[in-house]
Amino acid sequence: SFVDNGNNKVILGNEDAIGGGYLPFGIDFDGKSTGRVTNGRIGVDFIATVGGLPYPPPIMGMSKIDRKRISTGVNYASGSSGLLPQNGHVLHKNVINFFQQVDLFENSTMKDLKGTFDSPKRLTKYLSKSLFFIHHASNDLGVTFEVEMKKKYSIDTYAKLLIKELSKQLQRLYTLGARKFFVSNVSPLGCSPYSINTIIHSGPCVEEINKRISLYNDLLPDLLEKLQSSLSGSKFVHGDIYKVFQDVFESPESYGFKDVNSSCCIDQNGTRIQVCAPNIDPCEDRKTRVFFDPFHPSEAMHFLWARRFLKDSSICSPINLIQLMQA
Repeated sequence: SFVDNGNNKVILGNEDAIGGGYLPFGIDFDGKSTGRVTNGRIGVDFIATVGGLPYPPPIMGMSKIDRKRISTGVNYASGSSGLLPQNGHVLHKNVINFFQQVDLFENSTMKDLKGTFDSPKRLTKYLSKSLFFIHHASNDLGVTFEVEMKKKYSIDTYAKLLIKELSKQLQRLYTLGARKFFVSNVSPLGCSPYSINTIIHSGPCVEEINKRISLYNDLLPDLLEKLQSSLSGSKFVHGDIYKVFQDVFESPESYGFKDVNSSCCIDQNGTRIQVCAPNIDPCEDRKTRVFFDPFHPSEAMHFLWARRFLKDSSICSPINLIQLMQA
């Protein structure tokens, strides 16, 4: 949902908050609820803009004709999805998990791309210049672990399972022609407005959750290094979104934020701890808020993490942008 720009809106309909299908979601996106679970644009929108591209459309919202004319990227993200095949269905059964996103790339996009190139060599070159942006594991380590997986696995075993599945799907993408990968880790979910307002804890954040996430995040750089060394011609860049949030929490004023731990929108109960209620105006100081709802960043925070990622890497200036993400 950090990166879904409309897939869940198509899948789940306009009434579902996880699909960002109603106002106030999109209030700063020309006043339209686009499926982005925030007030405006999301990080990958800014990255596409820097690459000189339009915002890559959500795959589920594209017609068969549109899919055959793909030239500037596709977004496969699906809010509340997961890495493991059995994950991602705690809140909804129809979200698109990561392996299904790769399936869509293989069985839909790749077939359509083949028809637009006069030789396999040119298609291979095209894919080698494309950027595959991946953000996963937030839901695996958040609600899915709490509701289902903590009864089955220790967090150490579980984190390794997630890394193993991520590795499997990244290698699938490589086999299909992907060469440039930007892979983000998981943000500190223990610092979200939902966590700090619903879970008893000491200190500014719920450290039990953040420690769980750190176990996974610590495994990710080694995986990306091993993949780059073993997959010829590949480039894997690690995006540390956890550190971006951490820096903001430690010094919000220096980044232009005044509120780091409360939701900008109100829920059905008149509080700020559940999803936004439909058609109720959010706070007016959205540009100085880290969070728009109790779970997801504001447009201002999306802009910040995208800017940091672009600043920290030269990989984000491709000819094409293909996004395979969730959050």
